[in-house]
Amino acid sequence: MKGYIERLESVRQAHDTVGGISLNYCQLAGHNTIRASVAGVVDRTPSPQEIKKMEKIIEDALNDGAVGMSVGFAYTPSCFAKKEEVSNLCKIVSKMGGIFTTHIRNEGRNLIESIEEVIAIAKVSGVRLQISHLKTSGKENWGKLNRAFELIESAVDEGIDIACDRYPYTAGNTGLQAVLPDWVFDGGKEKAIERLKNNKIREDIRSELLKRYTSNDWDSVMISQVVTDKNKEAEGKTVKKGAELFKKDMLNFIFDILIEENMEVDAIFFSMNEDNMKRILKKDYVMIGSDSGARSKDGALGAGLPHPRTFGTFPRVLGKYCRDEKLFDLPTAIYKMTSFPCQRIGIKDRGLIKEGYFADLVIFNPDTISDTATYESSKSYPVGIEYVIVNGRITVKNGGHTGAKAGRVLRR
Repeated sequence: MKGYIERLESVRQAHDTVGGISLNYCQLAGHNTIRASVAGVVDRTPSPQEIKKMEKIIEDALNDGAVGMSVGFAYTPSCFAKKEEVSNLCKIVSKMGGIFTTHIRNEGRNLIESIEEVIAIAKVSGVRLQISHLKTSGKENWGKLNRAFELIESAVDEGIDIACDRYPYTAGNTGLQAVLPDWVFDGGKEKAIERLKNNKIREDIRSELLKRYTSNDWDSVMISQVVTDKNKEAEGKTVKKGAELFKKDMLNFIFDILIEENMEVDAIFFSMNEDNMKRILKKDYVMIGSDSGARSKDGALGAGLPHPRTFGTFPRVLGKYCRDEKLFDLPTAIYKMTSFPCQRIGIKDRGLIKEGYFADLVIFNPDTISDTATYESSKSYPVGIEYVIVNGRITVKNGGHTGAKAGRVLRR
Protein backbone atom coordinates (compact mmCIF):
# COMPACT_ATOMS: atom_id res chain seq x y z
CA MET A 1 0.00 0.00 0.00
CA LYS A 2 2.78 2.41 0.92
CA GLY A 3 4.51 1.98 -2.43
CA TYR A 4 1.26 2.32 -4.34
CA ILE A 5 0.23 5.53 -2.58
CA GLU A 6 3.74 6.99 -2.89
CA ARG A 7 3.64 6.25 -6.61
CA LEU A 8 0.35 8.13 -6.99
CA GLU A 9 1.68 11.02 -4.94
CA SER A 10 4.85 11.24 -7.01
CA VAL A 11 2.69 11.36 -10.12
CA ARG A 12 0.58 14.09 -8.54
CA GLN A 13 3.64 16.26 -7.94
CA ALA A 14 4.00 16.43 -11.71
CA HIS A 15 0.34 17.42 -12.13
CA ASP A 16 1.00 19.67 -15.14
CA THR A 17 2.23 16.68 -17.12
CA VAL A 18 0.24 13.91 -18.72
CA GLY A 19 0.88 11.71 -15.69
CA GLY A 20 -1.00 13.63 -13.03
CA ILE A 21 -4.36 12.74 -11.48
CA SER A 22 -7.49 14.84 -11.84
CA LEU A 23 -9.41 13.41 -8.91
CA ASN A 24 -9.05 13.18 -5.19
CA TYR A 25 -8.53 9.51 -4.46
CA CYS A 26 -8.52 7.24 -1.42
CA GLN A 27 -7.79 3.55 -1.23
CA LEU A 28 -9.27 0.51 0.48
CA ALA A 29 -7.30 -2.64 1.27
CA GLY A 30 -8.86 -5.36 -0.88
CA HIS A 31 -9.57 -8.68 0.84
CA ASN A 32 -9.55 -10.57 -2.48
CA THR A 33 -5.99 -9.45 -3.20
CA ILE A 34 -4.79 -10.04 0.35
CA ARG A 35 -6.30 -13.52 0.63
CA ALA A 36 -5.01 -14.54 -2.80
CA SER A 37 -1.46 -13.39 -1.98
CA VAL A 38 -1.40 -15.21 1.37
CA ALA A 39 -3.53 -18.33 0.86
CA GLY A 40 -3.89 -18.60 -2.92
CA VAL A 41 -7.07 -18.65 -4.98
CA VAL A 42 -8.36 -21.82 -3.39
CA ASP A 43 -11.44 -22.99 -1.51
CA ARG A 44 -10.02 -23.67 1.94
CA THR A 45 -9.82 -22.17 5.41
CA PRO A 46 -6.58 -20.22 5.92
CA SER A 47 -4.28 -21.50 8.67
CA PRO A 48 -3.84 -19.47 11.89
CA GLN A 49 -0.45 -18.33 10.56
CA GLU A 50 -2.05 -17.16 7.31
CA ILE A 51 -4.75 -15.28 9.22
CA LYS A 52 -2.03 -13.52 11.23
CA LYS A 53 -0.25 -12.60 8.01
CA MET A 54 -3.46 -11.16 6.54
CA GLU A 55 -4.06 -9.20 9.74
CA LYS A 56 -0.54 -7.75 9.48
CA ILE A 57 -1.04 -6.76 5.83
CA ILE A 58 -4.30 -4.99 6.71
CA GLU A 59 -2.73 -3.25 9.69
CA ASP A 60 0.17 -2.05 7.54
CA ALA A 61 -2.20 -0.93 4.77
CA LEU A 62 -4.25 1.21 7.17
CA ASN A 63 -1.09 2.61 8.73
CA ASP A 64 0.04 3.55 5.23
CA GLY A 65 -3.17 5.46 4.55
CA ALA A 66 -5.89 3.04 3.44
CA VAL A 67 -9.32 4.10 4.76
CA GLY A 68 -10.54 0.56 5.43
CA MET A 69 -11.01 -2.88 3.93
CA SER A 70 -13.27 -3.96 1.09
CA VAL A 71 -14.57 -7.51 0.74
CA GLY A 72 -16.18 -8.75 -2.45
CA PHE A 73 -17.95 -11.87 -1.21
CA ALA A 74 -19.33 -12.47 -4.70
CA TYR A 75 -15.84 -12.75 -6.21
CA THR A 76 -12.89 -15.11 -6.08
CA PRO A 77 -11.31 -15.84 -3.61
CA SER A 78 -13.40 -13.89 -1.06
CA CYS A 79 -16.32 -16.14 -2.01
CA PHE A 80 -14.45 -18.94 -0.23
CA ALA A 81 -14.04 -16.96 2.99
CA LYS A 82 -16.26 -17.77 5.99
CA LYS A 83 -17.66 -14.99 8.13
CA GLU A 84 -15.36 -15.95 11.03
CA GLU A 85 -12.30 -15.22 8.87
CA VAL A 86 -13.62 -11.82 7.83
CA SER A 87 -14.75 -11.01 11.38
CA ASN A 88 -11.19 -11.49 12.64
CA LEU A 89 -9.82 -9.19 9.97
CA CYS A 90 -12.53 -6.61 10.64
CA LYS A 91 -11.46 -6.46 14.29
CA ILE A 92 -8.16 -5.00 13.06
CA VAL A 93 -10.02 -2.54 10.81
CA SER A 94 -12.28 -1.53 13.70
CA LYS A 95 -9.38 -1.07 16.13
CA MET A 96 -7.71 1.28 13.65
CA GLY A 97 -10.85 3.30 12.92
CA GLY A 98 -11.32 2.06 9.36
CA ILE A 99 -14.47 1.12 7.49
CA PHE A 100 -15.59 -2.31 6.21
CA THR A 101 -17.17 -2.00 2.76
CA THR A 102 -18.67 -5.06 1.16
CA HIS A 103 -20.24 -6.38 -1.96
CA ILE A 104 -22.42 -8.94 -0.19
CA ARG A 105 -22.32 -12.62 -1.14
CA ASN A 106 -25.58 -12.65 -3.07
CA GLU A 107 -28.01 -9.90 -4.07
CA GLY A 108 -30.80 -12.15 -5.29
CA ARG A 109 -31.82 -15.60 -4.15
CA ASN A 110 -29.78 -15.38 -0.91
CA LEU A 111 -30.10 -11.63 -0.36
CA ILE A 112 -31.44 -11.86 3.19
CA GLU A 113 -28.87 -14.41 4.33
CA SER A 114 -26.10 -12.29 2.80
CA ILE A 115 -27.21 -9.17 4.65
CA GLU A 116 -27.47 -11.16 7.86
CA GLU A 117 -23.89 -12.36 7.33
CA VAL A 118 -22.30 -8.90 7.05
CA ILE A 119 -24.37 -7.54 9.94
CA ALA A 120 -23.11 -10.44 12.07
CA ILE A 121 -19.53 -9.59 11.07
CA ALA A 122 -20.06 -5.95 12.07
CA LYS A 123 -21.65 -6.99 15.38
CA VAL A 124 -18.81 -9.34 16.33
CA SER A 125 -15.98 -7.04 15.21
CA GLY A 126 -17.46 -3.64 16.08
CA VAL A 127 -16.47 -2.33 12.65
CA ARG A 128 -18.39 0.35 10.73
CA LEU A 129 -20.26 -1.42 7.91
CA GLN A 130 -20.90 -0.07 4.43
CA ILE A 131 -23.14 -2.27 2.24
CA SER A 132 -22.17 -1.47 -1.32
CA HIS A 133 -24.91 -0.75 -3.87
CA LEU A 134 -27.84 -2.24 -1.96
CA LYS A 135 -30.22 -3.89 -4.39
CA THR A 136 -32.75 -6.66 -5.00
CA SER A 137 -31.66 -8.59 -8.08
CA GLY A 138 -34.07 -10.78 -10.04
CA LYS A 139 -37.83 -10.33 -10.27
CA GLU A 140 -38.45 -13.24 -7.90
CA ASN A 141 -36.44 -11.35 -5.24
CA TRP A 142 -37.97 -7.86 -5.56
CA GLY A 143 -40.38 -8.62 -2.72
CA LYS A 144 -37.51 -9.11 -0.26
CA LEU A 145 -36.78 -5.40 0.10
CA ASN A 146 -38.94 -4.83 3.18
CA ARG A 147 -37.16 -7.61 5.01
CA ALA A 148 -33.79 -6.20 3.95
CA PHE A 149 -34.76 -2.80 5.37
CA GLU A 150 -35.96 -4.43 8.59
CA LEU A 151 -32.65 -6.22 9.07
CA ILE A 152 -30.57 -3.10 8.50
CA GLU A 153 -32.75 -0.80 10.60
CA SER A 154 -33.03 -3.26 13.49
CA ALA A 155 -29.25 -3.56 13.54
CA VAL A 156 -28.90 0.23 13.57
CA ASP A 157 -31.34 0.37 16.48
CA GLU A 158 -29.07 -2.11 18.29
CA GLY A 159 -26.17 0.31 17.89
CA ILE A 160 -24.43 -1.27 14.88
CA ASP A 161 -22.97 1.42 12.61
CA ILE A 162 -24.36 0.71 9.12
CA ALA A 163 -24.80 2.72 5.93
CA CYS A 164 -25.35 1.76 2.29
CA ASP A 165 -24.90 3.23 -1.15
CA ARG A 166 -26.76 2.88 -4.42
CA TYR A 167 -26.52 3.95 -8.07
CA PRO A 168 -29.61 5.30 -9.90
CA TYR A 169 -30.01 2.50 -12.46
CA THR A 170 -31.87 -0.80 -12.58
CA ALA A 171 -29.07 -2.74 -14.30
CA GLY A 172 -25.89 -3.97 -12.65
CA ASN A 173 -22.45 -4.41 -14.18
CA THR A 174 -19.85 -7.07 -13.44
CA GLY A 175 -17.83 -9.77 -15.14
CA LEU A 176 -19.80 -12.34 -17.14
CA GLN A 177 -17.95 -15.04 -15.19
CA ALA A 178 -20.10 -14.11 -12.18
CA VAL A 179 -22.82 -16.39 -13.56
CA LEU A 180 -20.62 -19.45 -13.00
CA PRO A 181 -20.72 -21.44 -9.72
CA ASP A 182 -18.04 -20.49 -7.17
CA TRP A 183 -16.43 -23.94 -7.28
CA VAL A 184 -15.40 -23.38 -10.89
CA PHE A 185 -12.82 -20.83 -9.67
CA ASP A 186 -11.17 -23.03 -7.03
CA GLY A 187 -7.49 -22.73 -7.94
CA GLY A 188 -7.81 -19.47 -9.87
CA LYS A 189 -8.67 -18.24 -13.33
CA GLU A 190 -6.47 -20.73 -15.16
CA LYS A 191 -8.17 -23.63 -13.41
CA ALA A 192 -11.57 -22.15 -14.26
CA ILE A 193 -10.64 -22.01 -17.94
CA GLU A 194 -9.38 -25.61 -17.79
CA ARG A 195 -12.74 -26.68 -16.34
CA LEU A 196 -14.65 -24.87 -19.07
CA LYS A 197 -12.55 -26.68 -21.69
CA ASN A 198 -13.22 -30.09 -20.10
CA ASN A 199 -16.38 -31.49 -21.70
CA LYS A 200 -17.47 -33.50 -18.65
CA ILE A 201 -17.01 -30.63 -16.19
CA ARG A 202 -18.58 -28.27 -18.70
CA GLU A 203 -21.71 -30.40 -18.63
CA ASP A 204 -21.75 -30.25 -14.82
CA ILE A 205 -21.58 -26.45 -15.01
CA ARG A 206 -24.31 -26.47 -17.64
CA SER A 207 -26.57 -28.54 -15.37
CA GLU A 208 -26.16 -26.05 -12.53
CA LEU A 209 -26.84 -23.05 -14.75
CA LEU A 210 -29.96 -24.66 -16.21
CA LYS A 211 -31.32 -24.91 -12.65
CA ARG A 212 -30.51 -21.26 -11.90
CA TYR A 213 -31.44 -19.51 -15.13
CA THR A 214 -34.10 -19.72 -17.83
CA SER A 215 -33.49 -18.96 -21.50
CA ASN A 216 -35.32 -15.64 -21.00
CA ASP A 217 -32.75 -14.60 -18.39
CA TRP A 218 -30.04 -14.49 -21.05
CA ASP A 219 -32.03 -11.88 -22.97
CA SER A 220 -31.43 -9.49 -20.05
CA VAL A 221 -27.63 -9.92 -19.93
CA MET A 222 -25.71 -7.67 -22.34
CA ILE A 223 -22.03 -8.10 -23.23
CA SER A 224 -20.48 -4.68 -22.62
CA GLN A 225 -16.76 -5.27 -23.10
CA VAL A 226 -14.37 -7.86 -24.48
CA VAL A 227 -10.61 -7.68 -24.90
CA THR A 228 -9.94 -9.25 -28.31
CA ASP A 229 -11.08 -8.16 -31.75
CA LYS A 230 -12.36 -11.68 -32.42
CA ASN A 231 -15.44 -11.14 -30.23
CA LYS A 232 -15.85 -7.37 -30.69
CA GLU A 233 -19.14 -7.93 -32.50
CA ALA A 234 -20.60 -9.31 -29.27
CA GLU A 235 -20.33 -5.93 -27.51
CA GLY A 236 -23.73 -4.31 -27.11
CA LYS A 237 -25.59 -7.57 -27.70
CA THR A 238 -27.45 -9.71 -25.21
CA VAL A 239 -26.19 -13.23 -24.58
CA LYS A 240 -29.20 -14.47 -26.54
CA LYS A 241 -28.38 -12.27 -29.56
CA GLY A 242 -24.67 -13.02 -29.27
CA ALA A 243 -25.34 -16.75 -29.32
CA GLU A 244 -27.45 -16.31 -32.47
CA LEU A 245 -24.70 -14.21 -34.08
CA PHE A 246 -22.02 -16.81 -33.36
CA LYS A 247 -24.38 -19.71 -34.14
CA LYS A 248 -24.08 -21.38 -30.74
CA ASP A 249 -26.47 -22.28 -27.97
CA MET A 250 -26.46 -19.69 -25.19
CA LEU A 251 -24.44 -21.57 -22.59
CA ASN A 252 -21.80 -22.67 -25.10
CA PHE A 253 -21.57 -19.04 -26.22
CA ILE A 254 -20.91 -17.98 -22.59
CA PHE A 255 -18.36 -20.73 -21.98
CA ASP A 256 -16.51 -20.11 -25.25
CA ILE A 257 -16.33 -16.34 -24.99
CA LEU A 258 -15.00 -16.61 -21.41
CA ILE A 259 -12.30 -19.01 -22.60
CA GLU A 260 -11.37 -16.93 -25.63
CA GLU A 261 -11.27 -13.67 -23.63
CA ASN A 262 -9.31 -15.18 -20.73
CA MET A 263 -12.32 -14.46 -18.47
CA GLU A 264 -12.10 -10.71 -19.26
CA VAL A 265 -15.71 -10.16 -20.32
CA ASP A 266 -17.85 -7.41 -18.78
CA ALA A 267 -21.62 -7.67 -18.84
CA ILE A 268 -24.63 -5.56 -17.89
CA PHE A 269 -27.41 -7.38 -16.05
CA PHE A 270 -30.94 -5.94 -16.33
CA SER A 271 -32.39 -7.41 -13.16
CA MET A 272 -33.76 -4.71 -10.86
CA ASN A 273 -36.96 -2.82 -10.12
CA GLU A 274 -37.38 0.96 -10.46
CA ASP A 275 -39.71 1.36 -7.46
CA ASN A 276 -37.35 -0.62 -5.23
CA MET A 277 -34.42 1.50 -6.42
CA LYS A 278 -36.26 4.71 -5.50
CA ARG A 279 -37.19 3.37 -2.07
CA ILE A 280 -33.54 2.50 -1.46
CA LEU A 281 -32.27 5.90 -2.64
CA LYS A 282 -34.67 7.71 -0.29
CA LYS A 283 -33.45 5.98 2.88
CA ASP A 284 -31.52 8.36 5.13
CA TYR A 285 -28.72 5.80 5.57
CA VAL A 286 -28.18 5.45 1.79
CA MET A 287 -25.74 7.66 -0.11
CA ILE A 288 -25.23 7.95 -3.87
CA GLY A 289 -22.38 5.95 -5.40
CA SER A 290 -21.63 5.26 -9.04
CA ASP A 291 -19.99 1.82 -8.57
CA SER A 292 -18.47 2.61 -11.95
CA GLY A 293 -15.31 1.46 -13.55
CA ALA A 294 -14.27 0.62 -17.08
CA ARG A 295 -11.18 -1.25 -18.15
CA SER A 296 -9.03 -0.91 -21.23
CA LYS A 297 -5.51 -1.82 -22.30
CA ASP A 298 -4.39 1.82 -22.23
CA GLY A 299 -6.25 2.75 -19.03
CA ALA A 300 -8.73 5.01 -20.84
CA LEU A 301 -12.13 5.60 -19.25
CA GLY A 302 -15.01 3.91 -20.97
CA ALA A 303 -13.59 0.96 -22.88
CA GLY A 304 -16.14 -1.10 -24.80
CA LEU A 305 -19.68 -0.10 -23.84
CA PRO A 306 -19.42 0.78 -20.15
CA HIS A 307 -22.46 1.01 -17.93
CA PRO A 308 -24.01 4.49 -18.33
CA ARG A 309 -23.44 5.06 -14.61
CA THR A 310 -19.77 5.67 -15.51
CA PHE A 311 -20.76 8.96 -17.15
CA GLY A 312 -24.21 9.73 -15.75
CA THR A 313 -24.73 8.75 -12.11
CA PHE A 314 -24.70 12.08 -10.29
CA PRO A 315 -26.33 14.24 -13.02
CA ARG A 316 -29.04 11.58 -13.30
CA VAL A 317 -29.85 11.90 -9.61
CA LEU A 318 -29.83 15.72 -9.72
CA GLY A 319 -31.86 15.94 -12.94
CA LYS A 320 -34.21 12.97 -13.23
CA TYR A 321 -34.78 11.98 -9.63
CA CYS A 322 -34.36 15.25 -7.75
CA ARG A 323 -35.62 17.96 -10.15
CA ASP A 324 -38.06 16.04 -12.34
CA GLU A 325 -39.44 13.31 -10.08
CA LYS A 326 -38.90 15.13 -6.75
CA LEU A 327 -37.69 11.98 -5.01
CA PHE A 328 -35.93 14.28 -2.55
CA ASP A 329 -34.95 17.95 -2.44
CA LEU A 330 -31.71 19.38 -3.82
CA PRO A 331 -29.92 19.78 -0.45
CA THR A 332 -30.65 16.13 0.36
CA ALA A 333 -29.35 14.95 -3.01
CA ILE A 334 -26.14 16.97 -2.62
CA TYR A 335 -25.66 15.74 0.95
CA LYS A 336 -25.94 12.12 -0.26
CA MET A 337 -23.14 12.80 -2.79
CA THR A 338 -20.76 14.96 -0.78
CA SER A 339 -20.64 15.45 2.98
CA PHE A 340 -22.31 12.12 3.83
CA PRO A 341 -19.69 9.96 2.04
CA CYS A 342 -16.87 12.18 3.34
CA GLN A 343 -18.08 11.77 6.91
CA ARG A 344 -18.60 8.07 6.41
CA ILE A 345 -15.12 7.37 5.08
CA GLY A 346 -13.47 9.81 7.46
CA ILE A 347 -12.29 12.39 4.95
CA LYS A 348 -11.66 15.64 6.81
CA ASP A 349 -12.09 19.23 5.57
CA ARG A 350 -13.99 18.18 2.45
CA GLY A 351 -17.59 17.66 1.37
CA LEU A 352 -18.92 21.06 2.46
CA ILE A 353 -18.61 24.60 1.17
CA LYS A 354 -17.04 26.02 4.29
CA GLU A 355 -14.20 28.36 5.17
CA GLY A 356 -11.01 26.40 5.75
CA TYR A 357 -12.20 23.42 3.69
CA PHE A 358 -10.59 22.32 0.44
CA ALA A 359 -12.21 23.89 -2.62
CA ASP A 360 -13.70 20.80 -4.31
CA LEU A 361 -16.67 22.30 -6.13
CA VAL A 362 -19.09 21.42 -8.91
CA ILE A 363 -20.88 24.40 -10.41
CA PHE A 364 -24.01 23.28 -12.25
CA ASN A 365 -27.34 24.59 -13.47
CA PRO A 366 -30.09 22.82 -11.49
CA ASP A 367 -32.62 23.59 -14.26
CA THR A 368 -30.64 21.92 -17.04
CA ILE A 369 -28.37 19.31 -15.49
CA SER A 370 -29.10 15.91 -17.06
CA ASP A 371 -27.37 12.67 -17.90
CA THR A 372 -27.15 11.77 -21.58
CA ALA A 373 -25.54 8.31 -21.37
CA THR A 374 -27.70 5.34 -22.32
CA TYR A 375 -27.03 1.60 -22.39
CA GLU A 376 -26.75 1.73 -26.18
CA SER A 377 -24.61 4.90 -26.24
CA SER A 378 -22.94 5.10 -22.85
CA LYS A 379 -19.86 7.21 -23.59
CA SER A 380 -21.76 10.46 -23.41
CA TYR A 381 -21.05 13.33 -21.05
CA PRO A 382 -23.79 15.04 -19.04
CA VAL A 383 -25.07 18.54 -19.70
CA GLY A 384 -25.57 21.42 -17.28
CA ILE A 385 -22.21 21.25 -15.49
CA GLU A 386 -20.30 24.51 -16.01
CA TYR A 387 -17.21 23.98 -13.87
CA VAL A 388 -15.49 21.36 -11.75
CA ILE A 389 -12.90 22.70 -9.32
CA VAL A 390 -10.52 20.30 -7.59
CA ASN A 391 -8.39 21.60 -4.74
CA GLY A 392 -8.99 25.14 -5.94
CA ARG A 393 -8.02 24.56 -9.59
CA ILE A 394 -10.50 24.65 -12.45
CA THR A 395 -10.37 21.15 -13.90
CA VAL A 396 -13.48 21.17 -16.12
CA LYS A 397 -14.72 24.30 -17.87
CA ASN A 398 -17.68 24.45 -20.26
CA GLY A 399 -17.74 20.67 -20.51
CA GLY A 400 -14.06 20.22 -21.32
CA HIS A 401 -11.02 19.20 -19.29
CA THR A 402 -8.63 22.14 -18.82
CA GLY A 403 -5.58 19.93 -18.36
CA ALA A 404 -5.28 20.77 -14.67
CA LYS A 405 -4.44 17.74 -12.55
CA ALA A 406 -4.70 18.89 -8.96
CA GLY A 407 -6.11 15.69 -7.48
CA ARG A 408 -4.64 14.34 -4.27
CA VAL A 409 -4.34 11.02 -2.51
CA LEU A 410 -6.41 11.21 0.66
CA ARG A 411 -5.04 9.16 3.54
CA ARG A 412 -6.95 7.86 6.54
